[in-house]
Amino acid sequence: MNHQNNSHRRTSKLKFEQIYVIWGLWLFLFAALLGTSMRLFWVIDLPFFEYTNVLHAHSHLAMLGWGFTVICALFIFFLKGLVQKPKSYRLLLLINVLVCLVMTVAFVVDGYTVLSISLLTAHLLIAYRLGYLLLQDLKRLTYKTASLLGRWAIYWMFISTLGVWFLPVVIAKFGKFDPLYFASIELFLHLQFNGWFVFAILAFLVLTLEQKRFILKITKFEFWMLQISLVLTYGLPAFWSYPIPVLSHLNALGVVVQLLVLGKLLYPLLKSWKVFQRDEVTIGDGLIVIGVVSLLIKTIIQFTLILPSFLGASSEVRQFFIGFIHLIMLGVFTMTCLGVCVRNGIIPQVKLSKLGLQILILGFISTELILFTQGLLLWNVVGAIPYYHEVILIFTIFLPVGIALVIASIYSTSSKKAANILS
Repeated sequence: MNHQNNSHRRTSKLKFEQIYVIWGLWLFLFAALLGTSMRLFWVIDLPFFEYTNVLHAHSHLAMLGWGFTVICALFIFFLKGLVQKPKSYRLLLLINVLVCLVMTVAFVVDGYTVLSISLLTAHLLIAYRLGYLLLQDLKRLTYKTASLLGRWAIYWMFISTLGVWFLPVVIAKFGKFDPLYFASIELFLHLQFNGWFVFAILAFLVLTLEQKRFILKITKFEFWMLQISLVLTYGLPAFWSYPIPVLSHLNALGVVVQLLVLGKLLYPLLKSWKVFQRDEVTIGDGLIVIGVVSLLIKTIIQFTLILPSFLGASSEVRQFFIGFIHLIMLGVFTMTCLGVCVRNGIIPQVKLSKLGLQILILGFISTELILFTQGLLLWNVVGAIPYYHEVILIFTIFLPVGIALVIASIYSTSSKKAANILS
């Protein structure tokens, strides 16, 4: 009997990488619920909440909670036996989850206050320590291309925080409505999305393939061109604050370079993926393809902003801006990370998880189509989608439902494995 109980405890116990991913998925679920409530604001009256406060809570939780946690979880998974301080990772990630949850409540209740800013500061300090630990362990990784991409993802995460530290100085000297204030926020967002997130998912894709003995290499020239394009494309958000023509020209140059380098890198990546596909394409493969295609669409959209009319629309039409941010966060980042999790067995391939992921995909694609269609209609002054707010709310609900089913599938699969051992 004791032997059976011990077996049950060992078998029902989730792996550490699954625990970390589940923590991230719970934060993702809460962020999705906040996003859904923001869509609800436009349909019914919610007198007890302020829209701007919920927006801050949603964006911070999505990036600093879900995004940060799942990146760390996947790096830890791929490092496996190379992790030198597993207990430190566990403690820091747990503290960060708690910090993000309290920060979310603080934002919803009162917006930017001493408490929410203090918790944001705590997250940054945790991120520095976790980033340092990851840098030490990634140096020991035998897969050089992935190690390089992974380490630079962390470097860009570090550099992005300069935008946050600039804010108090800018507010004290120039106020919250100075262009430098918005430029500092955009520096943080640009390097988080296009540096930390994009370099991390490229590392995960390369690692997934290299584990199958398919080695992908990037030349020094291509790698530094990718870095330069990241710096140059900051010209677009900087242009929104300082409409100087040279900034839009720098962005245009950066986009061309980025398109060429990413095309060179992603084409063999997608081509090599076919080598490892089973007889039937899995949901994980589909998610990764959606993520990679989203990355290419993102770059193409940036390329169209070379035209002055499109450049103006990018900042003037709210739906374009939201759709573009969600294209990066949900399409490029989330779909790729979830696909990598499925491919590597962190998320089980069972009916419940497949249903959840399919609903999530439907929610993502449908809301993107609605956002960009509404944006195009408003931009061309030809009307709007009938019952736009109600329609997009309905499809937005698919996102938290899909995430909840994925979380349930991980717990359910773990429990069934334990039951099978005992039977």
